[in-house]
Amino acid sequence: MPNIDGIHHVTAFCDDPQENYDFFTNVLGLRFVKRTVRFDVPEKIYHLYYGDEVGTPGSIVTYFPMTNMPMEQGVVGKGKLRSVGLTIPEGSVEYWQGRFEDHEVTYTMDERFGETAIEFTDPDGLPFELVTGESDIEPWTEGNDVPAEHAIRGMFNTTIHSADPAGTMDVLEVMGWDRIGEATHPQRGDRIRYRAPGDAPCADKVDVLIRPNAPDGVMGIGTYLHVAFQVENTWEQDAVSDLLRENGYITTSRKDRDYFHSRYITEPGGSVFEYATMGPGFEIDQDPAEYGDQLKVPDWLDVDIERIEGMLPPLETN
Repeated sequence: MPNIDGIHHVTAFCDDPQENYDFFTNVLGLRFVKRTVRFDVPEKIYHLYYGDEVGTPGSIVTYFPMTNMPMEQGVVGKGKLRSVGLTIPEGSVEYWQGRFEDHEVTYTMDERFGETAIEFTDPDGLPFELVTGESDIEPWTEGNDVPAEHAIRGMFNTTIHSADPAGTMDVLEVMGWDRIGEATHPQRGDRIRYRAPGDAPCADKVDVLIRPNAPDGVMGIGTYLHVAFQVENTWEQDAVSDLLRENGYITTSRKDRDYFHSRYITEPGGSVFEYATMGPGFEIDQDPAEYGDQLKVPDWLDVDIERIEGMLPPLETN
C-alpha cells in the first residue's frame, strides 16, 4: 500500500489578489510563501501561496486570482469541497473571536468531534474554519500581530460536500485512510471523518459532508478547485495511480508544477483530488528568507518575467 500521509495543499479561485493577500497575511497571519503564475496562462493569472515559514506540505493554501480573466461568482455546494479547517491551539477561540470582530469578519461557531470550529469566509465568500487541535507546525509570527500562542499551525482538515458519499468514502478507503467517526446535526447534515494512516505534522483529516437535498456547487470565484494529498515522490505517486486505476478510477498523466509534481482524479462525489509530491519544494528558486518578494516562474516556461509583471494586476506586499 503506497503512503498518502496527509493533505498537501488546497487551491481556490478569488478575484482581487491584493484583497486576498491582505486577508491571509494581515488578518489570518499566514506567510506569503510564493508569488508565481498559472503556467498555462502566465500573462493573465497569478498563483499565490500562503502557509507556514517554509511552506510545509499541509500548511499551504493557494489561489488563482481571476481579475484579468473575469469569472462568475461560484456556488459552494454539493459536489465540491465545502471548507478548509486551519488549526489553532486550545484556548485560542476567544482571541480569534475578538480579532474577527476587530477586522469585521463575520463568523459562526460549531462544536463537533470534541473540537470547536470558528466558521468564516474569505473576502470572496469561500468557507474556512479555525479548528482547535494539535499540530507539529510552528506558527509564523513575523510581519503580523498575531501572538505565537494563538497563531495558525497549518491545516486541520478539509470537508468534502459529496454528491456521492459512498463513492467519496470508497476513494478515501482505497487510499488507506481510516474511518474514525461520525457527527450528526439536525440541520447542517452529517459528517463522516477519515484520518490518514501516517504521521503527517498536520492536515491529516477529511470530513465527508452528507446533505443530499443541498443545491449543487458551481465552480467560480469563491470556490475550491481541488484538494491535494501528499505522496513522497514520483515513484510513490505512480504506485498511488496504479492502485486507483486497479480500483476503477481514472488518473491523469503527471503534471510538472515546478515545486511538486501532480496527478489528478475526479472522485465520484464530484471533487478533484490531486496527488502531489513532497518535493522539489519551494526552495528551488528562492531562499526562504525571501519568499514572496519576487514573481518566480520556472525556467522551462521560457517567458519574459518583466513583461508578464506589467500585464498582471498590481500586488503590494508587506
